[in-house]
Amino acid sequence: MAADFLELAKKVREVLATRRTGEDVKSLIDAANYVVLNPNERKDMLRKEILTGMIRDIEESGYFKQEKLSHMEKIIPKIGGYFTDPFSYNDCLSDEEKAALHINPELKISREMAECMSEKGLAEKDPRHIVPIIYYMNLFAVSRKYKLMELRSRGITKVKIVNMGGDLDCEKIKNHDGGIFSIDEVPHLPLPGCDAAYCRCDFEAYKEELEQVMG
Repeated sequence: MAADFLELAKKVREVLATRRTGEDVKSLIDAANYVVLNPNERKDMLRKEILTGMIRDIEESGYFKQEKLSHMEKIIPKIGGYFTDPFSYNDCLSDEEKAALHINPELKISREMAECMSEKGLAEKDPRHIVPIIYYMNLFAVSRKYKLMELRSRGITKVKIVNMGGDLDCEKIKNHDGGIFSIDEVPHLPLPGCDAAYCRCDFEAYKEELEQVMG
């Protein structure tokens, strides 16, 4: 992943940490009702919560105009990952317009995106990264939350924190002792001191207990 993407991701995370005014997005469904859903229904539930979190972060980040939030709420459901941009690129800024906005002339910038972003957002090296970054932050955070719900529903009482491996992992998780935790006392992620662009860690059932539960 490009270095400028990771650099901006860390910046977005810091901005949101200082501007956060409330708790994380509350679950749209409780554990008892979640575990009886079929796989497609669970997938839809996770996506709804991811989109809810994205709208919250878009509003709090300062990278977008407040008067454009209603439009953002309409187009954000188009997002599906880094390569699924919610903005229309059928109409892009001209070189002259990019120069006036001090945007890198080599970037293909959607006019729709430029109209939604604040001066702060457009001032970033590549403002096209901001929405995908917010998507990934919420994707991992929401997925972890529902993973714990699922493990509890299977009778798991002990879990481990696992990383995905690679250069995107923070030093904190690389040095993590891999301890076993009660599922009700497992540390909140990201771990204190995490220096990753966004936390990709997850929870995993303790192997020995999982074998007992699976019989």
